[in-house]
Amino acid sequence: MSKVLVVDDDISLSQSVQETLSAFGYVVDVANSVDEAETMLFASVYELIILDWVMPGVHGIDYLARLRGRGVQTPVIMLTGMNTIDHKSAGLDTGADDYLTKPFNTKELLARVRALLRRPPVMKSSLLAVGNVSVDTKTLQVKCAENEVKLTRQEFLLLEFLMRYPNQVFNSEALVERAWSTLSESSPDTVRVHLSRLRKKLESAGVSPIKTHHGQGYLFEDCS
Repeated sequence: MSKVLVVDDDISLSQSVQETLSAFGYVVDVANSVDEAETMLFASVYELIILDWVMPGVHGIDYLARLRGRGVQTPVIMLTGMNTIDHKSAGLDTGADDYLTKPFNTKELLARVRALLRRPPVMKSSLLAVGNVSVDTKTLQVKCAENEVKLTRQEFLLLEFLMRYPNQVFNSEALVERAWSTLSESSPDTVRVHLSRLRKKLESAGVSPIKTHHGQGYLFEDCS
């Protein structure tokens, strides 16, 4: 039984999609904002995400870019009211797997859902390694020169994100936007506290890859 997350601020539409897919045996959750979607994605595993392009606050297309940047490979169907080739190309280039223009036919939605769920899962290593630090995105295990380091989920998310973009500087606002589990409970001060704790844990294992560029932000230094 496949589990689907519908992310759309249009309550009437999202409920209609939920009812339609539920009637065909899918387990469907609905999020009416990116904040709600973040909470649900950290609590559950979904086989498919149906994501509206334009929403208040963070647009769906920007949220999709953030998910792909974090390494999330869950198939995504983008919903939009625009139907130009450039618009469609932008969605697909960002990482969408399929595209539906509103208003759409229920049969077409079901066909697209079935097609994506028939695809074999992406065979991708869960191991990310930079220098002598490695993380396993499935088990959340972190090793520094073969020494295991225990991190909180938020510390892990910060480390994983910085490791995906080694030697690139990100300020506190960018880390809140792209590497935080709950956008509503974050601030630059909170980022600094978590990074300080993360650094201490890594240094206790014999490595110090996270550097501060004063006035600019933070980076994971790849010295390999």
